[in-house]
Amino acid sequence: MLMERLQEIQGKLMKVRSFLAEREINAVLLKKQPNFCWLTAGGLNMVGIATEVGVTSLLVTKDAHYVIANRIEAERMMREEELEALGFTLLAYEWYEDQELELVKKITGNTPVGCDVSIGGLKNIDSQFKFLRYELTAQEVERYLFLGSKVSLAIEKVLMEVSPGDTEAEITGRLSAELWQDRIDPTGYMAAADERAYLYRHPIPTMNRVKNYLMLCVNARYKGLITTVTRLVHFGSAPDSLLTQYRNNVEIECVMMANTRIGSEVRVPFLAGLEVYKNLGLPEEWKLHHQGGAMGYYARDIRVTPDSTDLVCRNQAFCWNPTISGTKSEDGFIVTPEGPVMITKPVLFPALKLEVDGQEFVKPAILIR
Repeated sequence: MLMERLQEIQGKLMKVRSFLAEREINAVLLKKQPNFCWLTAGGLNMVGIATEVGVTSLLVTKDAHYVIANRIEAERMMREEELEALGFTLLAYEWYEDQELELVKKITGNTPVGCDVSIGGLKNIDSQFKFLRYELTAQEVERYLFLGSKVSLAIEKVLMEVSPGDTEAEITGRLSAELWQDRIDPTGYMAAADERAYLYRHPIPTMNRVKNYLMLCVNARYKGLITTVTRLVHFGSAPDSLLTQYRNNVEIECVMMANTRIGSEVRVPFLAGLEVYKNLGLPEEWKLHHQGGAMGYYARDIRVTPDSTDLVCRNQAFCWNPTISGTKSEDGFIVTPEGPVMITKPVLFPALKLEVDGQEFVKPAILIR
């Protein structure tokens, strides 16, 4: 395991140093959690899970790489995150003294230094650096598939056990408990019972009680990688109109997945989805909620619009999440030359099978209980 991480890190350091050379800077300071997780092959520099900037930083120069930490964090970084074994040199300072920039200058002198946040005297390179994360390594793909299998099982298990009268909040809490068993951070939740599913595209959980219908969504993070997933449950016989609408919603997502191909602009699958909306007689529905896009160390690295021209990378993670008022279809996948490899997929739920352009997709149906 350590050797695999070391190999992954060495490959990423090569990318970073090429980045330095291309932009004529001598070093880069990485403070954001996503970049720390990426470069350390799953290491965590967080204490609060909801903050973007971590409690320790990484400094990469043309010939060395460091972790900058105060005394509170330093020992855990070197031992539990294994940064010493992974070849990082520790630059430590007292927690009551803000010496990070002083340590950076000690290493880099007056040469140009980039940073993934805005700090006086350093060049903000975040918008360019993010592209280094897009193409996943084989080890990242493996971690992603582990995350997807755990999240798929957890959300479906919880919904198999939900009862009318349960609140959106307590259902969300049960899902959180399931995920924490595998040290998976739930970073975002949506839960909408009955009429709330039709009213709001981002229904945060409330004390509203379930009567007949529930939409449950989660953003979940494992070793920095994030996937998103949505599942629906209905108590008693579901109206044919709801079942038809949901199948149409799934078709939109499958068309988008089928059109997400290496080297194509990310707006190509987006526009293909919009065409399905139009054919269904819902030409304006897409404007009520974003349709998803590329993901990775953020829930969405690229939130795609009709004007997005980024190119789809090999082994890049995506999640399209088309909605029709009252339904949503959302599963993560990895783009490969052979087609989409699903990150999340139905495990306990009944399945829907759809074929698009010769590709077969297995998607969850609405669970009827």
